[in-house]
Amino acid sequence: MTHKIDTNKYIPIVLCAGFGKRLKPLTRYLPKVVCPILDTPISFMSIELFFNAGFEKVHCNTHYLSEEVKNELQMTAQSRGYDPTRIVFWHEDELLDTGGGIARIFHELAKKDSKNIEKDLIIVSGDIAAQFPINNMIDKWEKRQSDELALMCTKELNYFRKDATWVSKDLKYILGFGEKFQSDEEKIARLFTNHQILSHNILQNTPVEKKSSIDLYYRSVLANKFKVIHLDYPIDNYWFDIGTPKQYLECIQYFDSIDKKLTNNIVINNTHYTPKLIKEKINKFLLENPNFELDKESLSQKIIICLNNFGHKKNNIFIPLNFIEENEGDNNFILCIKS
Repeated sequence: MTHKIDTNKYIPIVLCAGFGKRLKPLTRYLPKVVCPILDTPISFMSIELFFNAGFEKVHCNTHYLSEEVKNELQMTAQSRGYDPTRIVFWHEDELLDTGGGIARIFHELAKKDSKNIEKDLIIVSGDIAAQFPINNMIDKWEKRQSDELALMCTKELNYFRKDATWVSKDLKYILGFGEKFQSDEEKIARLFTNHQILSHNILQNTPVEKKSSIDLYYRSVLANKFKVIHLDYPIDNYWFDIGTPKQYLECIQYFDSIDKKLTNNIVINNTHYTPKLIKEKINKFLLENPNFELDKESLSQKIIICLNNFGHKKNNIFIPLNFIEENEGDNNFILCIKS
């Protein structure tokens, strides 16, 4: 049974600093964490879940194309009726990785207010579209024992992964990580959903801005004979990793199918902010190709990203991104230009 969350006990973090290399060339201009799912940047889905749970502020670390991340998320928040300042950005000049980025936010907040040093952290990945079970996570966390210092959500894994998370057979605890993990205890390979809670006790002993993976936190906890609680991700809650164009398209089609708007496998995804670099390249292409027109049949099974405010006479111009890139290779992305 769920209860009202005491949001003053937690620091909510949405990780937004990654590169999204497998979604190139799109992510040369548009960071993965703000790639749109219909009309919502993927990371804003998690931010809004925190808002809906009662959190006043949500913290996001940034690094790659940080201004694009900030502008898109702030404009989305404003369009939805939220005060954009409720999203707090922590830019990393040097990428600190997940562990370092989390530690930096925790220690900076503790400096600002000593009460924050006693707060636990709820951390989710900004490049996962998920209806993560925040109430279930907190319900289970608040019943923890003194030797339980973290909580991780996992889901069933139906194929081999080198980075599998190993869970006890009764699904109560996390035992270890990776293909080389060995244990005499009966265990099950699962997929970490990138939704977790970390005790403030772990962060209090982590150096500020130390570049490190979050895996080190968990390995340290287990090596010191403490426990990591496991929570089974609800089977009916959506979860999408948009790491590849194929996965990104599947995610888009899922959300579009809910509204039953899909027509001939064509869905247009809208951004609020158009990055300057891609706008310059598009304007150059249109100047050199004033009569360009794409066969609409070419739009099927493509990821279509709509960019606004170009000021051209024509509206709804569709341009394959590889044309902008001057690359003749296969292209999964189509840009839709609106005046």
